Amino acid sequence: MRQSLVERAIGLALLALLVWLVLLIVRPFAGALIWAIVLAVALWPLFDRLRAATGGRRGLAALLVTFVLLVVMVVPIVRLALDVGRQVDELIRLGNELVRAPTPSPPGWLAALPLVGPWVESFWSTLLIDREAAMGQLLPYLRDVGPWLLEFGAGLGRVALELLLSILLTGLLLFHGELCADYVRRFVVRVAGARAEHLVDVAGGTVRAVALGVVGTAIVQALLALVGYVATGVPAAGLLAVLVFAFSVVHLPVVLAGLPAAAWLFYQEGPSAPAIGLSIWIVAVSVVDNFLRPYLISQGTRLPVLLIILGVVGGVLAFGAMGLFFGAVVIAVAHRLLLDWLDEPPAPAEPSPP
Repeated sequence: MRQSLVERAIGLALLALLVWLVLLIVRPFAGALIWAIVLAVALWPLFDRLRAATGGRRGLAALLVTFVLLVVMVVPIVRLALDVGRQVDELIRLGNELVRAPTPSPPGWLAALPLVGPWVESFWSTLLIDREAAMGQLLPYLRDVGPWLLEFGAGLGRVALELLLSILLTGLLLFHGELCADYVRRFVVRVAGARAEHLVDVAGGTVRAVALGVVGTAIVQALLALVGYVATGVPAAGLLAVLVFAFSVVHLPVVLAGLPAAAWLFYQEGPSAPAIGLSIWIVAVSVVDNFLRPYLISQGTRLPVLLIILGVVGGVLAFGAMGLFFGAVVIAVAHRLLLDWLDEPPAPAEPSPP
């Protein structure tokens, strides 16, 4: 008996060592692998349709999905990273030109701007009287712009590399989709029993619903912003709408993507009706996701809207961008388990002894 306990202890220790080594090896790829799983689950319906359209050729369908992801997600980030790196020298040249250029008088409407108007007018007036003193106030901020842009461009490059790895892993997961799903189902059945097998479908449906809610909300916000840009005559309206889409997908404040257009209108026309109207419109567009995203997600998960909001918002606050999916999946699985437990008939009472 003692020997049996020793053998079990050794076996458990070796198993723990094996699990630790596997986690240590997979750790550098954990982020890319998690995103790949999310993308594969969300894009499985598209992959299934492409596979049927190509005569059941799994490799070709997975290759097409991978190519679309590369074009839509990686190429814009790489281009933006290269542009940011090239703009450092241009920013320095522009700053030198602004220092030498004559300063015009501030426009009359500048002081009427809320919050920043009086400060900007005061700085502008100081610039007219004593250029060196005014530039001395900006110099500490301008000195940090170049290194910040370089760091920002390097960060975009790292994001592009991780995203590229995620997309390549997504193609492999799609190609071996049925095999991976079978592994997951067998693991769940082994751990929690056959009744818990449907939880895999609940988790997959939740991931697809969250992806639909995120992308669908971003498309709606981009289209609404495009309407405002076109109506007010803002140049490069399409590019700015794409920027709104990107901000919405990565959960950055959409109002920041609309500020350049509103600022341009205020600079060109002052506090006119188009400038004020576009500012109000951008603020309204930025709050659309607070209502539309939970609604779209709830349509695909059969979860109450309150639970969706708790899962999405709480997941993002707790785990960052990945928490958007992770929080909703945890809430959906817990909700399904609770319903299964409530629907389970109670065990019959044992007969009392005579």
